[in-house]
Amino acid sequence: MKITIVAFEGCMTSAVYGQADAFAIAAYISGRRNDASWSGHDVKIVTPGGVPVKGYGGHSIEPHGSLAEAGDSHVVLIPPIFNDIEQTLADETSLVAWLASLPRGSTLLASSCTGAFLLAEAGLLTGRRVTTNPAFSDLFAQRYPGVRLALDERIIDDNMVICAGATTAYLNLAVHIIDRLAGHDLAVATAKALSIDRNPESQRPYFLFIAPKDHGDEKVLQLQSWIEIHHGESIGIEDMVNEAGMSVRNLNRRFLNATGLSPRQYLRRVRIETAKRLLEGRNAPVDRIAEQVGYGDTRAFIRAFGVLAGLSPGQYRDRFRARGPV
Repeated sequence: MKITIVAFEGCMTSAVYGQADAFAIAAYISGRRNDASWSGHDVKIVTPGGVPVKGYGGHSIEPHGSLAEAGDSHVVLIPPIFNDIEQTLADETSLVAWLASLPRGSTLLASSCTGAFLLAEAGLLTGRRVTTNPAFSDLFAQRYPGVRLALDERIIDDNMVICAGATTAYLNLAVHIIDRLAGHDLAVATAKALSIDRNPESQRPYFLFIAPKDHGDEKVLQLQSWIEIHHGESIGIEDMVNEAGMSVRNLNRRFLNATGLSPRQYLRRVRIETAKRLLEGRNAPVDRIAEQVGYGDTRAFIRAFGVLAGLSPGQYRDRFRARGPV
């Protein structure tokens, strides 16, 4: 099969070469085992014009050819966009048109992270259930309302379209494609060689909450700041209403329009993000951390933490805490 990894200006360099390396490792393992599971798979890197492009960070990516030479590809992989997304979509109209021209049903299309924007721009994701980088989900939903986002999932395989989640999910995607093309045994062996999990977990533990503050609503911005200062205290909707100086209905409407969250949801996000930082940095008991971030009931804190982080506080600490010297 002809496997094509597409590179373009400002793409994630490591995704392009990392997937090429993963496929090369699969070929090496297959050869050492003297089996034919990867034989006949030809991996090439192409760029829109067939000339080198600079990935994000200025690193040069040398192609084997151009899009024009890759129209008969059996598998096409799109790496993450690391430059400005909307500018990249405007700049890469030839790539979008090329993707739209590929034979439906016979070309396996796969994207990593924000690479899903290019597939969506080409009209290839309409009506499908996909995943991408949660940090850009609002922009994605705004541009492509006909696409169903399932951000918790790290890989979604919808027959001839596969989408992988944020950043390093490109390696999980490569292993998943190895499974599709050459079978489970080779996929597991390649995952072991890459030291990654064969069955990746939810993306939720990696979600990073960045409070939206460029919305232009000064009243809402003031309340956001107040919540961030007082989140460790016992705060109810009446406290927020009094601080904002508006009715419950008006506050909920304006806050939701500005941030995409209700005031209560925003408070919960701020509390859980603060708890994450505390869990990452020291070994304070969970009940102490719950109290510090405004939860009088430790069980309620654990439930709220699990909903937003996808892990219990203890599991999160084990995964992300600071490690001292051995």
